[in-house]
Amino acid sequence: MSEMFNILNGALDEAIADAQSEKKTLKRMTCSIEIEPPVTYTADAIKKIRHSTGLTQSMFARWFGVSTRTVEAWESGRNTPSGPSSRLLNLLQTHQLSLAGE
Repeated sequence: MSEMFNILNGALDEAIADAQSEKKTLKRMTCSIEIEPPVTYTADAIKKIRHSTGLTQSMFARWFGVSTRTVEAWESGRNTPSGPSSRLLNLLQTHQLSLAGE
């Protein structure tokens, strides 16, 4: 028992000495990331991306979480996709994803 006490006491003494020694300064590390602005899509480009997915306007809208009227407005040029929708369009275009089989 006294051997165990001596080991624990020694470890505690080391921990106390370490804590009381000169303070260690933590260096802050920063990382910079350059984020590209969202792409602005034309009505024709949106329609082409949707056709490449194999989805109808209604299903495309459901996948995006928007109304069918919103997709119709995008494809007619009356409205443009917001930032998150533009990012999703970019992913679909870049990776040529087919969503029809999901």
